Amino acid sequence: MYVWYRSRKIKNRYVEFVRLENYIPMIQELSNDKSIPKYATHLVYMTSANNHNEIEHKIIYSILNKKPKRADIYWFVHVDVLDDPYSCEYTVEHIIPNDIIRIEFRLGFRVEHRINLMFRKVVEELVKNKEVNITSRYESLEKNNIVGDFQFIVMEKYLSQDNELPFFERIIMKLYFWLKEISLSEERGFGLDPSNVTIEKFPLIVAPVSKLKLSRIFPEGEE
Repeated sequence: MYVWYRSRKIKNRYVEFVRLENYIPMIQELSNDKSIPKYATHLVYMTSANNHNEIEHKIIYSILNKKPKRADIYWFVHVDVLDDPYSCEYTVEHIIPNDIIRIEFRLGFRVEHRINLMFRKVVEELVKNKEVNITSRYESLEKNNIVGDFQFIVMEKYLSQDNELPFFERIIMKLYFWLKEISLSEERGFGLDPSNVTIEKFPLIVAPVSKLKLSRIFPEGEE
């Protein structure tokens, strides 16, 4: 328990949230850019942002920078665990209709996180209410009313070598990641179907190296 508590305090120095509205135009441009191969029809990210106006910077980086992920619809899914043990409800926000959608599940602490099943049910309700069109936008599939694919992205942290942590904090973080390896994965913890999940690793840098002594030297005869 102590390791989980201390590691969370250390990690909180790293988690960076940004205003989603600042990146909406770029996401829409990417979605409409046919020069980039389509990554998935529906791209689903699990987000820890409690504020619906914010998103983790790592998710924006994943969509736009790491390998541009073009999709028809981007879904951001958040799970809020409530004190009421058996609550099971959700909200939907159409940030950009049929382009960017946020779903928040409000679940009691005794409710199993079967996000794959719950998400599918929510999508079925949205389609039934004609709030979203999940048909593939490929011409050959769209004319036959074929539903597009859904791909979940789970961001998995690892401790980067580019950290300059004090000895004690370095030990805490190594213990934390060791415990994570032998405990329930985020993929299984959310109840996701492994066939629709991509695990994307990203470096955890909580204490960047401040000074690096590196000097350029020239071979003899060159200056």
